[in-house]
Amino acid sequence: MEIELDKTEQKIVDATIFLLDKEGMNGTTTKKIAKKAEVSEVTVFRKFKSKDNLLKIAKIYYSDYFLEKISDIFTNYEDTDVESLLKHIWGKLVNFLDNNLDIIKIALDELMSNPEEEKIFSKFSDEVLKNLTNIFQEQIDKGKIRKINPSAAALTVFSVIVEGIIFWKFESKVSNDDTNKYLDDFLDIFINGITN
Repeated sequence: MEIELDKTEQKIVDATIFLLDKEGMNGTTTKKIAKKAEVSEVTVFRKFKSKDNLLKIAKIYYSDYFLEKISDIFTNYEDTDVESLLKHIWGKLVNFLDNNLDIIKIALDELMSNPEEEKIFSKFSDEVLKNLTNIFQEQIDKGKIRKINPSAAALTVFSVIVEGIIFWKFESKVSNDDTNKYLDDFLDIFINGITN
């Protein structure tokens, strides 16, 4: 990772992410961060110099964290049939996103706010799409699937995963029990098509 944090810095960065999720940028003050991290406000400034610097470091830290976790998801899979492979990757991505909803929410908010700045979500999505594209290309090269546009297939799968997470978690439209059924139905349509 680009940034290494000591124990106190980690507590401060984690508190920052928690508060950004709960209270937004304006509601997240260094005083609240210090209280949540169980340190003094002086310690926050001693470690990070300013709120802006703390936010920048938190963003870089979690951006690196996301990329590291995505790398783990896409390097630890078995070469199996396409449906099993997609189920495995889907499960890992959904689990990762589910366990990091606060960061995802912040990253999505950030995506909408400052268009000039490099975004956590953009780095994350670019990495996932690159890996999914590579997997589809590998499957084509091995003759396991017909020749398709691997980037379009990657975008389709990723879009359904992200939309599913937003729909299920942020809007509470689908229960957790329904996600496996949803996945099976999606994969059936994706793999077998919609025509008779």
